[in-house]
Amino acid sequence: MTLHKLFSKLRRQNKGQYLMLGFCIFLSVLLLTAFALMYFSPTVQDFLPEGGDTRKLAVLLIGVTAVGCTIFTLYASSLFFRFKSREYGIFLALGTSKKQLNPILFRELGYITIFSAITGLVLAIPASYFIWKLFEFFIVSTEEMHYQFGFQGFLFGICFSLILALLLFFYGARFVKKSNIMDILRTQHKTELVKLIPSWTGKLGIFLTAAGLFTAMVIPFFSARVWNQKMPAFFNAFYLLALAGIYLLMLSIVAQGKAGRRKEKYYKNLVFISMMRFKAKSTTRNMCVITLLLFTSLFAAFYGMLYSDTSSLKNLNNQRAFTLHFPAREKQVSSDDIRMLADKYQMDLQNFSKAEVSNLVISWKHRDMSDDGKYFMKDTPEGKLALFFPVSLYQEITGQTIDVSKGSYKVIISGNSSSFWEPEDGLYAAFNPSTETSYSLQYAGTLEFDSLANISSPYTYVISDEDYSIMTASLDRAYKETLYTFDVADYEASYPFAEALAKEYISHATELSDYMGLYDFWEDKTASENNEEYGYAGKGNIPEPDRLMMADWKYAPSFNILTQQDFLQGISVYVMLCLYIFIIALSAVTIIAYVRSISAAEDNKELFQNLEKLGGSINYRKSILRKQLARLFQYPIAAGCLLAIFYALLMSITNDGQIAASEIYNLLRLTALSLFLAAFLYLIYRKALKKACKIVHI
Repeated sequence: MTLHKLFSKLRRQNKGQYLMLGFCIFLSVLLLTAFALMYFSPTVQDFLPEGGDTRKLAVLLIGVTAVGCTIFTLYASSLFFRFKSREYGIFLALGTSKKQLNPILFRELGYITIFSAITGLVLAIPASYFIWKLFEFFIVSTEEMHYQFGFQGFLFGICFSLILALLLFFYGARFVKKSNIMDILRTQHKTELVKLIPSWTGKLGIFLTAAGLFTAMVIPFFSARVWNQKMPAFFNAFYLLALAGIYLLMLSIVAQGKAGRRKEKYYKNLVFISMMRFKAKSTTRNMCVITLLLFTSLFAAFYGMLYSDTSSLKNLNNQRAFTLHFPAREKQVSSDDIRMLADKYQMDLQNFSKAEVSNLVISWKHRDMSDDGKYFMKDTPEGKLALFFPVSLYQEITGQTIDVSKGSYKVIISGNSSSFWEPEDGLYAAFNPSTETSYSLQYAGTLEFDSLANISSPYTYVISDEDYSIMTASLDRAYKETLYTFDVADYEASYPFAEALAKEYISHATELSDYMGLYDFWEDKTASENNEEYGYAGKGNIPEPDRLMMADWKYAPSFNILTQQDFLQGISVYVMLCLYIFIIALSAVTIIAYVRSISAAEDNKELFQNLEKLGGSINYRKSILRKQLARLFQYPIAAGCLLAIFYALLMSITNDGQIAASEIYNLLRLTALSLFLAAFLYLIYRKALKKACKIVHI
């Protein structure tokens, strides 16, 4: 019988090992390529702002996906090579040369890799289409969000397959370099004993983990808020303290071997404890990887929950459904135009208001940051323009009854505003640029109305009717804006009307309103007078109608129904990306935990045979195996889930210094998801235990 026929018979006899490696390669390529096909889809690429934080986050997510897929594939390959070490060593012991064995091994590895990778690449196309349609069905389905094939994503999948193949061949080459036959034959019996671990190691690990996360997240928050100092980037190195803590915690669980006070229990579990200690280093690393991957999986899910929070879109009592503002000199859509369009789409307009409001130059104090990362309060006299409303107009638009005394002002804020950079009481004077007259003002509190809060920067202000009449006297129309606000009776059916009105509004826009979002006429004028460059100058910012909600346009209208649809399109992309990370990281956890369990059974097969010869009962041997596998599952699961919940809690607190009701709800959902994952992994543990029992003949 030839060597090739012998290997062919061995493959048929041990096809499970080949199927395991092939499945992991196939799953890695399938998941990553499908992810890349969707990410590089023209639909997603058009949606993500160029150079924005969301695109950076998406790139980070696809990087994490690639790392996760690589980790669990290489981990599965380690079991394959451990299995191959036995037959490889036996052939060497029988006199077969490496020159004969190596081509056969690499040929087998090549066949598995090529077939699995190609299958994964081909099936990634229908898989990405199916997943996209699934998201489209459950989240949002519009013409703008239709599936488009992203060829760059397919190239990305091919590149990943090549890199994965190179890594697998590198591991294979490292395997065949072992020249000592006995080393190869005894691969599964090598011990990794560590020094005696003190009893306080676990407590130190818990302390370092909590201290590392607290220091890296909470201290920068307090530094900015209390000490007015931005922490340098290297402060993130404290996350490494948390990693060290996780390692020490897992090491104490695996390698502690001291009897202590409970000697009876110690000696009863001596075999189980020794089995753990003999593989302490690799077991500890394995448990750390599972912990971190489970943390990644849950955190990705939590991030998706944050994106999918639509509570801010449901509060229509604090805003008008439609808001438009534009330069008063611009010939835009008129009240009659809006009403005619509403009649065409059978929309009943309510709370309709048209007004003219004024921009004044403000002197205000706000927070800034120096080149050395120091926060400081900056006084900017006559620095920029901001919109001012008289009390009567504010009451007409909002329906709120308010009072603002002469010489004071109130600030209009949104429900989710943060005043860290722009203190609400920062304004102290307003300047009429036409009459060159300045007026002192005092802070008198805040008003909450979302539709008016975001049409001016840093805030929109309300002053008394008397002050407004005096302060805006003789103000040039170049500093005035026209404002429309209204609701509709049937909000849910207003989408076609909103689309048509947006098209009309954009078609009437001229160069008078052609500015990017943060443009300020007074800042531009001041920079020009001082021969300085103004970064927000320039034209060409009027968007296409179908890109309205994503445009950086100073005079972009606020149509809640369009914003809501745009928001849902956004979360459909982000939730999809986050869910992919969740699935891939969880897949990695499942495979690594299962493979490690099988590996533990294979490593200790002879030990269980010896225990049987010494009279160990089936229940005793099964108890030992069950305890060993349970420790591989339960401690990393508990650590990963608690770590994710603790991190999410700290992130919620340090985001704005408080925990909103929606954040509490998301934390509860994360806790429920953690319990679900624990139950799911318990089923994997039961399956692994059943397979391990067969391996050790229990």
